[in-house]
Amino acid sequence: MALSPPEGPSQQSAQQRDLPATYRNPWSTLGDNLWAVVADARLRVQEVVRRNGQGSLWRPSWWPADLAPLFCPLLLALGLTLLVLLGLQGASALRRQTPPLSPAIGSAAIEAGPAEAPEADEPPPEPLALEPPLMPEAPPAPSLDGAGELAEEPPELPLAEIPAEPEPPDPLDALVQRSDADGLLLQAMASADQRTLVLQVAPAFAALSVAAQQRYAEQWQLWAADLGYDHLELRDSRSGLLARDALVGAGMIVLNESSSP
Repeated sequence: MALSPPEGPSQQSAQQRDLPATYRNPWSTLGDNLWAVVADARLRVQEVVRRNGQGSLWRPSWWPADLAPLFCPLLLALGLTLLVLLGLQGASALRRQTPPLSPAIGSAAIEAGPAEAPEADEPPPEPLALEPPLMPEAPPAPSLDGAGELAEEPPELPLAEIPAEPEPPDPLDALVQRSDADGLLLQAMASADQRTLVLQVAPAFAALSVAAQQRYAEQWQLWAADLGYDHLELRDSRSGLLARDALVGAGMIVLNESSSP
């Protein structure tokens, strides 16, 4: 029967790693870590104090080397002083914002005390007497004259008629009748969607120069925009298109004989 070779240290460590880990209470682990943190912090504080005494901590170049151990304590004291001053300023600002209680109100509230109960000896209030409802007055009987006939009542005077308020003028009619239109506008009409204004111009508009036509068209475009219209078209008496607003950009496009509408 062949014997198995002895197990080496590497095989023993592998078997130990395969075993389940020992359970440890996490709270005890947390306590050990906290004690380790405290010990580390204490060592670091001791190291800082030692280095400060040796003058090896950072300090400005203009600080004297003989006073190097005083730089960090003075800087720490200055920071604590600033924090205390900021806290005092914040507390005073809160006291200023909170209105103090008036002493007169406080003394009045203390002196008033609980409301006194009514005395039992006082008689109960008498019930109010209900008044009888008022009967409507009968109309006066017609008076009789000496002959025994009924006297005629005087006729009632008609009330003064209140004059009706005049209706506001139509803005399109007002636009046509403007004096600065120079009589070139004959009629103004709105399209069905209420977005396009159509102006019928007089025949004299076609006799103007191209520059004058462009000037009038741009001026009338501003009037249409003031009335809330997005587009403007100028047409003659035969509904021929003479000018329209530019679809790209701004301004008006006056159509001459060489351009098609």
